[in-house]
Amino acid sequence: MLDTFLNYLLLFVTGLAVATGLLGLVRYRQLVPGLRWLALLAGFDAIMELTYSVLSALEVHTLFLNPVVLIGEIVLLTLLYRQVLKSAAFNRVAPWLLVLFSLYALLQIPLKFDVVQLPVSLEVVANLIQLVLAGLYFQKLLNELQVERLQRDPFFWFSMALAAYGLGDILIMLFGNYILTHCTVQLQKIVFWGLRSIFNIQLYLAYILVLWVRPVPANAGDTRLA
Repeated sequence: MLDTFLNYLLLFVTGLAVATGLLGLVRYRQLVPGLRWLALLAGFDAIMELTYSVLSALEVHTLFLNPVVLIGEIVLLTLLYRQVLKSAAFNRVAPWLLVLFSLYALLQIPLKFDVVQLPVSLEVVANLIQLVLAGLYFQKLLNELQVERLQRDPFFWFSMALAAYGLGDILIMLFGNYILTHCTVQLQKIVFWGLRSIFNIQLYLAYILVLWVRPVPANAGDTRLA
């Protein structure tokens, strides 16, 4: 029963990722330049989800792909928030951040494809970067006070979803290797398939919200996503 439910949940996540990627492809030309990075991120995640699904069906361990996936996601997220934040300080720091993170991630790629150990430190660093990006957007909202109704700002909800994903994934990563070595297979499946699928679902729904609904500027001069 549990395996059946989790298999359907994983299929739903893959389907949602593909649908999000297709939405980004269809909406790409209509999006303001800043949000085109999110469309590219949605497409990248869709390809990776399909790759994970195919390799899992072939009973091939997929953890060796994690560093590559994290590099792609962090690079695209940083470029997206760079466009949104429009901060000179962030623009100076971002290239160094991406270079250092990418080098560190490449060093974490295992030489053997059958590795089953989670790259905990890399995942935690990626999650911290996600939290910092979301936090910088919240700080921008508080400093500028241009958005009168946050509930009408899709990117606010995207940042909320990214923060929730980052926090949840950090907890999973911190206890991940312990769960893999000391807990039952059922609990491993619930944590790594079930909980992570839920985090992915809420994040992909946030993608869809931002790609579908263009943020309403607080005033005519607000061009933060342009």
